[in-house]
Order: sequence, then structure tokens, then C-alpha cells
Amino acid sequence: MLTTRFSSKGSSFKQALKKLKPGEVIETREKGGDFVLDHRRKKFVFIAGGIGITPFRAILLDMASNRKPLNVQLLYANRDTDFAYRKELEALKKRHPEFRIDYIVSPDRIDEKTLPKLVPDMDNPTFYVSGPEPMVESLDKTLKKLGVPKKRVKNDFFPGYRWP
Repeated sequence: MLTTRFSSKGSSFKQALKKLKPGEVIETREKGGDFVLDHRRKKFVFIAGGIGITPFRAILLDMASNRKPLNVQLLYANRDTDFAYRKELEALKKRHPEFRIDYIVSPDRIDEKTLPKLVPDMDNPTFYVSGPEPMVESLDKTLKKLGVPKKRVKNDFFPGYRWP
């Protein structure tokens, strides 16, 4: 599945994607990377910015299909109330009472002041952050300031996006 959001100032990749015609072929490689769930940990905080929800959706659906508990708090920030996959996420929440979602709409932000309020127990979870590169870099610094060890932070960013 390919997930994206188009805007007038999209990346060169999105501009090329937008020019594709139905039936044209796209070549892909097998999946790779290290943005995967560490199942040794028991509690997770997923922080998504905009389309950064995409890997989290896949992880959550995989956990649910493998009947694993969704011991996840999702902090999902977006520039407006049009949250991708909201209905699907809410359906997961109904089936898994341990799964918590907090929606954050711009101009509100996830930062050094709001993060400890949203996640009172900062000492135990592993933090996964996915979204625009500037947001991920900023949250990486914020988590470090808040005393979260690097080994409990995993980052994945989407280049070519701006962050307010």
C-alpha cells in the first residue's frame, strides 16, 4: 500500500508520483529499515506527525492481527482535523481498551511542556517518532532533554515536508 498526501509544494518524488497514469508500473524493493517494534519492551509511545502515521498504522494492525496487546499511547499531531486513518484507529481503540490516542491539532504542538502532561510515565515506554524530518529532529532533542535514554527512542522521518 502506498500512502501519501499531495500539496502544491510536494517533493520531487510526489511530483513524479502525481504524473503517473493508471496502469503505469512502479518498481519497488523489499522492505527494509530498523523502524520496527522491539517486543522485549512492554509499553510504547508512538508520536506521529501528519503522514508519519503510516508506519504506525502498519505496526498496530500487525499487533492486532497477531493478537498482541496494544500497550500503545499514540500521540498524533496534524495541521488540521483531517487525520489519516482516523476511523480505522478509532475501531482499533474500541477493540483494544489498552490502546490510547491523543489527537493534537496545529497550532498545538508536542513539545517539552506538553509531552510530560500527555505521557506522565516517561520512565518506561519506548518512544517511536515518525513524521516530517524537522519534527522528528526536534522531538529527538526534546526527549533527550526530558531524560529519555537514546536506547528507548526510535526515529523515522519523511524528507521534503515542512513542519510549522
